[in-house]
Amino acid sequence: MRIRLRHFISRFPSYAEIYISLIIMAAVIIGSVGLIQSLFEVYLHARSMEFFQDFLGYAMTLIIAIEFIKMLLRHTPGSIIEVLLFAMARKLIITKENTLGLLLGIIAIAVLFIIRKFLFVSKITPQEGTILSAATPVEEVRKIMGLDIPDVAETLGGLVVYAARKSKKSLKEDEIYEIDGLKMKINRLLDGIIEMVEVIEEKD
Repeated sequence: MRIRLRHFISRFPSYAEIYISLIIMAAVIIGSVGLIQSLFEVYLHARSMEFFQDFLGYAMTLIIAIEFIKMLLRHTPGSIIEVLLFAMARKLIITKENTLGLLLGIIAIAVLFIIRKFLFVSKITPQEGTILSAATPVEEVRKIMGLDIPDVAETLGGLVVYAARKSKKSLKEDEIYEIDGLKMKINRLLDGIIEMVEVIEEKD
């Protein structure tokens, strides 16, 4: 009973995030109706840039909400950067900033791109690995590692499970699993559920 309760408590934040994501997604779907209405307003006032600017602001807000949902589900630094980038882009495009405010916004976006390129998607050495959430999509792992990973799973955790079954290994922490030149080590395993994985590219 204690183990089950501990397992439920440990997984509750993930369930809560999924629940909140569903609510936000429902709000986005409902809000998209207003976006269509705004489109008609733009059509009726084709010569007024004010209605068009309101339409862009509405659309960018929905896009930011969608990116926020992705951030909740992925748990990756890259998804956080994407949300911030969209938020900054919306502020620069929609709001009326003076020259100094516009310059500071552009600098902020440039800094975010630099952080994304050199801190979160950097090449790794043979001795070092990159620790990612097991929920990280395989497509994002491809970008980070620069490898042609086969489409055998949707997430990094699923890829580890596939590699474990293929090599007939059990799931346990610090165990290394390999598939097509990609080495993966379970960094954190809680009650049989993979939470964090360290990925290491095999060098020639």
